[in-house]
Amino acid sequence: MTWNDRLFGSIPLAPARIGAALAIGLLALYVALMAWLGYLEVLEAQGLQFWESRDARFGVLLVLLAVYAPVARRYASLGARDNLAELAPLLASSPDAARPATPLRAARSRRRGLIGGWIGIAFIPVMALLIDRDPTLYLQRAYWGAPQLWTYTFGFFVGWHVGRFLTEQAEDARYFSGLAERLPAIDLFDPRPLAPFTRQALRGGLLWIVFVSLYSINLIDTDALASVALMWLLGLGFSLPPALLPLLGVHRRIREAKRAELDRVGAALRDEPDALAGSAIERRAGGVSVADLVAYRDLVSSVREWPFDAGARWRILLYLSIPVGSWLGGALVERILSSALD
Repeated sequence: MTWNDRLFGSIPLAPARIGAALAIGLLALYVALMAWLGYLEVLEAQGLQFWESRDARFGVLLVLLAVYAPVARRYASLGARDNLAELAPLLASSPDAARPATPLRAARSRRRGLIGGWIGIAFIPVMALLIDRDPTLYLQRAYWGAPQLWTYTFGFFVGWHVGRFLTEQAEDARYFSGLAERLPAIDLFDPRPLAPFTRQALRGGLLWIVFVSLYSINLIDTDALASVALMWLLGLGFSLPPALLPLLGVHRRIREAKRAELDRVGAALRDEPDALAGSAIERRAGGVSVADLVAYRDLVSSVREWPFDAGARWRILLYLSIPVGSWLGGALVERILSSALD
């Protein structure tokens, strides 16, 4: 168990409530600190309101990301635990039940997690250079004011958690993909027992989409366009394994079960003996006509090979709409604040 899980587990509140309280407290501390250090007076002398300053906005955004990243890690950990618990009865009935499974926490490598965290930290200067592209700027004493120190402190914190989060997500995804091989016979006409795999994939994609969407609020600053574009490209690459790997093993099992059932029906149409042994309609083999077999073959052929029901498909569309909402929300907030401050 990571220290992040231990910390959240020691507080008897939902992670979202803990995150909301931390965000409010840190934002209040940020504004108070900027006021104490005289930064608000500097803005006033420049004729700028707090939200009109790019550095001030970055400070607020980094607080939100710094709170969201560990909360997302906690929800990902809880989701993986709950999905595994729901699969436990199904796995217990599998032929491989006698072979002990590696515990989820043991499947995570502490070394890979640390490497992921340090890579995330190293990525922060890259993002900074995509916004302020003059490397000599960072060597100037005048550049390093209170907002910059605040932003980089929280930026490195975010980088660490994002690196750890992506590493843990990838390891959990591989773990769930391997669990599909331990499942008993797949019921082609009842995908409900496979729902934990779908939830694992959707949760992994959702948590990363929300993170990138929060960062996309930077689009109100044209200087940040390159960094937002890079974040989305990396986000797509990093979120695909957690979103696809939990489904690939199940997809393979469904496809194999579907192909085997079609082979049985084909053998029955050729009137081979015991052709329907092991089929879902084995008990009805004696009274099945050729027309019934043809209709059943069409029914099996129509079975989807991915464990998505209608609800999952709607959730995917909803998740994909989140970035659009974040862009519109950022523009709306900027318009409202500009109107209120004018």
